[in-house]
Amino acid sequence: MKYHWPQRRHNGASEDGKNAVQPCTIELMTAQEFQHAHPAVFRRSFSGYVYQSSRFCKAERLHKATAGTYAMPRQQDLTGEKLTFGYCILEDRLIFLDDRSCVKALLHQMEGYEMTDISDPRMVFFDFLEFLVKDDIVFLQSYEDSLNELEEDLLARKQDNFERRILQVRKELAVLGAYYEQLSDMGETLQQEAAERGWDHAELLFGLYDNKVGRLFDMVQMLKEYSNQLRELHQTRIDSRQNEIMQFLTIVTTIFMPLTLVAGWYGMNFVNMPELSAPHGYAIICLLCLVCLLLEFWVIRKNKWFR
Repeated sequence: MKYHWPQRRHNGASEDGKNAVQPCTIELMTAQEFQHAHPAVFRRSFSGYVYQSSRFCKAERLHKATAGTYAMPRQQDLTGEKLTFGYCILEDRLIFLDDRSCVKALLHQMEGYEMTDISDPRMVFFDFLEFLVKDDIVFLQSYEDSLNELEEDLLARKQDNFERRILQVRKELAVLGAYYEQLSDMGETLQQEAAERGWDHAELLFGLYDNKVGRLFDMVQMLKEYSNQLRELHQTRIDSRQNEIMQFLTIVTTIFMPLTLVAGWYGMNFVNMPELSAPHGYAIICLLCLVCLLLEFWVIRKNKWFR
């Protein structure tokens, strides 16, 4: 099936439609239709490839074509099923392997998008790639806001479900990092092909695209580092709290250790122990225990063990 762009005019064209740009041919095919129409390209780039379950973005340079796959995480569910399709750029047309009609929907969304040159299939594909990542910087900013909120909760000692929340963020950032890294490799391949074939304008634009997805990848890496710092801060808080508890238990144990010794000593009840028959023995032992307690509290306060 062919997709038809709305006709567009060159800058300075007359209102009656003169000098109108003739768009390049865009075809939407199933994998089976593409295999029948272009068997050589299919064998080289898509043979043995389960189209619906593709997980990678890639570009391969062929003799008279450029072909590859695209797997885009869905922003609503980054760790779930990806939006996938294949593509093939020929001299006079751009072909999408679109079994799920997802590319058709994206092309409809692009009808109001400012295009570079709709007469060149390479430029159309460049604009298509640009369209897919045009709002990603805003999307990544939302992750920075989420991490800032997590940090504020940590500082306020609101640590409910922190591990679950930070783990989910890290899993999603890992998916985005792999996605942008693959896009960068794909952009480099397209730029290299344009350079070797002398397409200066395409080389420049695909170089800019590679730089853009490279910046997105760097931002994801920065967010991953930020999430690592938050995990370390959370672990530090847990360790600090455990140390405070152990310090408290140690001090309590130290306080009651002499009293335990006294209780164990005089709990032996030997007949010849003089304190057993002393008229004031009980009071003396109580006074001795009180003195031990006061002495211990004085030592603890002096060494500032309770802070």
